[in-house]
Amino acid sequence: MSIEQLRKKAQQAWMSGKYDKALPLFEEWHQKTPNDLRVFVKLAEAREKVGDSKGAIRDYTKVAEAYANESYVVQAIAISKIILRIDPTKTEIQQHLKKLSEQRGDDWAIRTLTPETYQQDRKKLKLERTPLLSMLAGDELDEFIASLSLKVYQKDEVIFQSGDAGDALYLIGMGKVRLETKDTSGHRSAYAALLEGDFFGEASFMARTTCVDTAIAESEVNILTIARDTFDAWVANYPNIQATVESFYRERVLARVLAVTPMFQGVPVDARKHLLEKFHVRSFRFGDEIVRENEPGDSMFLVRSGFVKVLTHAAHDVERMIELGEIHQGSFFGEVSLLTRKPRTATVVAARDVELMELTRSGFEDIVAQFPKVKEVVAQYQKQRVQDTIRVLMDKNHG
Repeated sequence: MSIEQLRKKAQQAWMSGKYDKALPLFEEWHQKTPNDLRVFVKLAEAREKVGDSKGAIRDYTKVAEAYANESYVVQAIAISKIILRIDPTKTEIQQHLKKLSEQRGDDWAIRTLTPETYQQDRKKLKLERTPLLSMLAGDELDEFIASLSLKVYQKDEVIFQSGDAGDALYLIGMGKVRLETKDTSGHRSAYAALLEGDFFGEASFMARTTCVDTAIAESEVNILTIARDTFDAWVANYPNIQATVESFYRERVLARVLAVTPMFQGVPVDARKHLLEKFHVRSFRFGDEIVRENEPGDSMFLVRSGFVKVLTHAAHDVERMIELGEIHQGSFFGEVSLLTRKPRTATVVAARDVELMELTRSGFEDIVAQFPKVKEVVAQYQKQRVQDTIRVLMDKNHG
């Protein structure tokens, strides 16, 4: 039987709950692909399902040792948690991790991709340490592992959603997760595909707010959860950990903005990140004037964080400013001058501290040359914005 035939039959038996039939199929599949640790994990899980706890622990231990010896720490921790769930006395993997962390120093805690790339990618990944673990060793690592909780989510199961409490960080032990948000039209849009070794949930966790996005299991996934009190105690001893999480948060905000903004609706998700090279990040304090009405303008702005207010002078009283509206994360402004080469049609001020992504005319033209749909979307919004402005001014005058 070919590997593909084995895969299909094993998965069919597994999905049907026929674990006694799935077990020999996973055994044969593992024999043919001994370096595929994902298959080895499923074999161990099948043994557990049919009641062979001793065999399951034996196979889980071999998988965990393989991950640990190559410093794939998050995966090894996830497997060790499964072993401890079966038999709380089996702490060998945790002790093995502790010993390796003490021996290897800076080579500790490599961040992995997927089990399929385990063999070919381990050299390339040698310098990609898991930032949340690379500073821990010995007893500290031992205590940290003990504080983690493990939960398994099935494919398409929601891990958290908008409105849930943001009181935990999540580490992917095995499997895949996608992050989704709502764009400005209310449609859900995926903005991040996460793999083993990645962490998520940092946005609401760092801001101490409820979740604004949704995390969904792309496959069966093992999640290690870090509670807030554990994290706070951890940061007290290792302040750089918080800086690491904040750095990841800022990077992921960019991916979220690109998913939310209507400007890149026609651009493939995997191509959006490359467009960031055309933008320049600009920071403004509360009350700062970003653009001024009637002045020349050859750039537009995308709101990365915070929000701005749009103002214009009253027709018969130049001293009075009329507020036209607010522009929030993921939306853009300044496109009128960019498209028409005319002066700014309104004044925009920071309604709080904001971070903007500025795109010059030349950068815009480069993007449009590659993705013409972008110009159509921006032009449509420009026309709609003119109509909205007229409507607001008429309402103000009648008021």
